[in-house]
Amino acid sequence: MMQFFKHIVFALAGLTASIPLFTEPNLFLDTDLENRELVKQVETDSIRYELWRIDADNGTPEQYMAEIFTPVCYSNKCYPVFINFYWDLLGNFQYFEMPQGKTLTKLDHLPFEPEDYKKMQKILANTSSLLKDYKAEDLVVSTESDLPYGVDAVTGATSKTIQNEVISGAVYSCYTLWHLAHGDIASYIAALTEENVDDLLLISFLESTNYHYQYWAIDKVLTANRWDEAKFETPLLQIIRGDNLFVAEHVLETMPDKVWKKASTQHWLWESYLSAPYRLQLKILDKLQRIDLDPSLHFPLAAQLEHANQEQKKRIFLVLAQESTLTKEAQQALIPYLTDSKWRGIAHGILSSQRKPEKNVTAAISQLKEGTN
Repeated sequence: MMQFFKHIVFALAGLTASIPLFTEPNLFLDTDLENRELVKQVETDSIRYELWRIDADNGTPEQYMAEIFTPVCYSNKCYPVFINFYWDLLGNFQYFEMPQGKTLTKLDHLPFEPEDYKKMQKILANTSSLLKDYKAEDLVVSTESDLPYGVDAVTGATSKTIQNEVISGAVYSCYTLWHLAHGDIASYIAALTEENVDDLLLISFLESTNYHYQYWAIDKVLTANRWDEAKFETPLLQIIRGDNLFVAEHVLETMPDKVWKKASTQHWLWESYLSAPYRLQLKILDKLQRIDLDPSLHFPLAAQLEHANQEQKKRIFLVLAQESTLTKEAQQALIPYLTDSKWRGIAHGILSSQRKPEKNVTAAISQLKEGTN
């Protein structure tokens, strides 16, 4: 039966139409053969592909691509698909392209329209697709047609649950290609990178704009407790000032508090606060509550109260409340808040707990007491 199935697949190869090429995105259509290396070949009754590693001009790995032939089948009816897939170095699907002269087809062997290719790219890039939880036989709720047009030629309708996850008339194509994009090939690529990881790769991942790379490298460095090595500490800290807010928050939350023990790194963090997005500013203030603050930052924090909104003020006061030896300048900067109806309680608590209160601070507290008697 399998041999018979294989003959059917290859007999159908001539059915692929030769129409103008269109993919989304339309990248690397002419891959430089000199910059790629074959890493794996597979040929079974259900798939045939060659997996290539594509290198940058300096020889470092950039991505992987596979030239794939697979039948898309349902109930012994099949049609062939020739397609090229691209993944990053961790096996995360990036995009697809069609080999020259090949195309994808739908019900009744209608060729894909440009918008179909765009939708297919979105479908394949969706790691949370419902297609991962379906079996092929559950995709369509109907009986088969006797028409000889292929597996998507069925009389029934696509399961309503996944209608938004597929292309009408190409249900099984979407299903088959999605599982190829996120299946064994992707896992194999991730394993290859895991086996060949070194410090240069980790650093390049930390410095990358690919957030998958960054999360992966952050975990590797922190798990190995190597965050304090200069070659890793610098790119880790730079992520906090990067464009990806979520990765920046992740570094801030997962790096041990001892990272901020030095006055120089505390000042670096405070300078980062001044230019950070609002959401990250709040996270930085939360972090400052948990570290032993260097005295040189007492006044900059207290002075920032004048420019802070209510949420920022609350957090700055909480940071200062951890300090019982505030500098003279910081104590004096808090005196005006003793008469602020909203903040006088916490300001009074901070100033009255100082081990060495300034004379004018003591006088201000005494005056406040007299005014309330």
